[in-house]
Amino acid sequence: MSLIPETPLFFYPQLAAALGLEEAVMVQTLKAFLECGAVDNQHGFAWLDVNADKLLQTLPFWQAADIQRITNNLREQGILLIGAQTFQAGGRFRFAINEQDSSAVLMPATVSPQAQPNPALSTVPTVPPTAAIALAPLASTPPVQRAQAIAKGWQPENDLLAQLAQYGIPQDFALEQVGEFVTYWTERNEPRYSWGSRYLKHVLRLWRKQETRSARQSKEVEMGEGWQPSLDALDILTVSAGINRNFVEDAIPEFILYWQERGTKSSTWNSRFIQHIKRQWASYTHTLQMDTTPRPISNDWQPDEAVFEILHMGNIDRQFAQNLVPEFIVYWRDSGHLVSSWNTKFLQFAKKQWAYTHQQAVNTADNSTTHSHGKQRTDRPSSTRHRKLAEELSDRSWAG
Repeated sequence: MSLIPETPLFFYPQLAAALGLEEAVMVQTLKAFLECGAVDNQHGFAWLDVNADKLLQTLPFWQAADIQRITNNLREQGILLIGAQTFQAGGRFRFAINEQDSSAVLMPATVSPQAQPNPALSTVPTVPPTAAIALAPLASTPPVQRAQAIAKGWQPENDLLAQLAQYGIPQDFALEQVGEFVTYWTERNEPRYSWGSRYLKHVLRLWRKQETRSARQSKEVEMGEGWQPSLDALDILTVSAGINRNFVEDAIPEFILYWQERGTKSSTWNSRFIQHIKRQWASYTHTLQMDTTPRPISNDWQPDEAVFEILHMGNIDRQFAQNLVPEFIVYWRDSGHLVSSWNTKFLQFAKKQWAYTHQQAVNTADNSTTHSHGKQRTDRPSSTRHRKLAEELSDRSWAG
């Protein structure tokens, strides 16, 4: 058996210096496939579908990942045009070389409809349909044009903008990105063969980000007065996290009021509510002194500082809570009830009163608006507190 049983592959030294050794071998190999294959001429490009495994057999020293990397590098440099799918073993690989026939105008699939031919490819000769890649004499090879840095006044061509329009990208959006694109690459001062290809990818990436952001914003809504957490959110809090259901339900009014006042829009109100409750519950369980001995409330009882801290987390005014202490003491002192944690009862009472008072303020504002139009509503009491104290304190949400 011969030590060298196959015909060798050759490459141009100057082409390898410009593109890279691997890239030079790949270009000339693909050129050979084009010369012996049934090409499909589209807009001046000679496209060819080849069996990926056949290309692997021709280049056995490379793996599929290597060929994919090299062909992608050639596409980045504006040398190679690739169809809808990059190289994958076991599939079909569609490609064309970015060089212009004398009978047509080139149209890259991923660059621009009327891109100019890459001068570096003019040195690749016609190759006979053999396994070997024959080379013309080196002396007859013209100098290879090297990659260049972007010009400060670079602008995309009209055909490139037309191709972006095919992706649904408005021309105004595309032109807005030129300044940032040129500034970035001017500062980096890196040479490229095709700035149009680089710009195309840059604009596509920004457009997809904007579409994603717009889709997310379209689902965002303001906090509604009748908002309620979903059943899944309640299960996460009460079942998975083990939080008392009354504690969760008592926090809903303050959560609604907080976000209504800010006018924030969101598509993740349930997630925000879960996070809000978990923070309050952690503070509640770790900072409140939980005395297990039932006792009556004293005449000079005052909430612990931790109670005000938790109320502050719910954006409940400290002075508002302190003003509730006297009537809270009077009611429970007269009732004679024994409770193990007056801090807990007061915390729930203050949260309930805060939500109720703010709701009454909203109703009063509505009444004023109606009166200004000559239609005074009579179905709401003028007092901001039309329920008896006993009814409030007997409410399950805080005294149960």
